[in-house]
Formats: sequence, structure tokens, C-alpha cells
Amino acid sequence: MIVAGREGGADGVRLVLETEEAMLLSELADQVDSVLLLGGDDDPALGRLFPAAYAEDASATDDFARYTRDSLVDGKRQAAQAVRDATATERDAGVVEIELDQSQAWGWLTFLTDLRLILAERVGVTDPDEAGPDDDQRDDYLRAAYEWAGIVQGSMLEVLDPIGH
Repeated sequence: MIVAGREGGADGVRLVLETEEAMLLSELADQVDSVLLLGGDDDPALGRLFPAAYAEDASATDDFARYTRDSLVDGKRQAAQAVRDATATERDAGVVEIELDQSQAWGWLTFLTDLRLILAERVGVTDPDEAGPDDDQRDDYLRAAYEWAGIVQGSMLEVLDPIGH
């Protein structure tokens, strides 16, 4: 994977992915979408995506969720769909080059944040800087996907905001 500025100095991000990486991102976008569509209220991953707005007031939290939840879910689903659309590729394509303008790149960052929150819940990461010895053995595939998504996210942020890093 290569993350760089766009050709000609235009604002945004240029991603060069191996076909397998593009396919992985597409599959992970499907999984995020599934959690958003099918996850029940008891799914702790949804609790990470949509934390209580008012920790001390359940009624206010319910009101807030009633008025905002659908649009938040729609935005997260659109971000996942944008990733799925951009990474749609044939198995033998070699590399996949994706040019994202600023707005598209921030949509991808929304998706990557959602993905990492879901994966963190699935592998039991509560503080990424303080992973316990058991964390590495819980699910190597999900843990690797969590860490890889963090690398992609960090690389994109460095390109989008080079001064901040």
C-alpha cells in the first residue's frame, strides 16, 4: 500500500493498493455495513459507534438517538459504500489506484474510524496503547485488520494534514 498526495499537487489522497488489499477493504466495508444494518441494541460495537450522548440522563440519550441515529447510520453507510465502490476490482488486477479529493478522503477516514471501533470491540481493545498479553491471541486476523486500518488511517492523515503530524 502506498498513500501519497494526488497527482499534480491537487488536494486529496492517492492510494495504490495491491488487489488483495482492495478486496480486503471492500469486504471490511461490507462487514461494517452489516453491523450498521443488522446489529442489535445489545451489540457492544454499536455502543462504540454511537455512545450515550448524556451518560447521566437515559431519557435525554433516548431523545438524542431518536432524532439523530438514522442520519448518523446513513452517513456511516454512505462512507462504507464509497469505500466499496472505490475498491471494486477484478481478482487479477495487480494494483488498484484510487484518487480521492478532500471530501472523499474524509469520508474514507470516517469509514476507517468506524471499522477500527468495531474491530477494537471484537478483539477487546479498550486502550490501543495498553494492549495486554491476551489481546494478541484473541483473534489474529481481526487484530491484524485493526492495526492495518490504523496504518492506512494514519498515512491518509499525514497526507491530508502534513503540518499537524
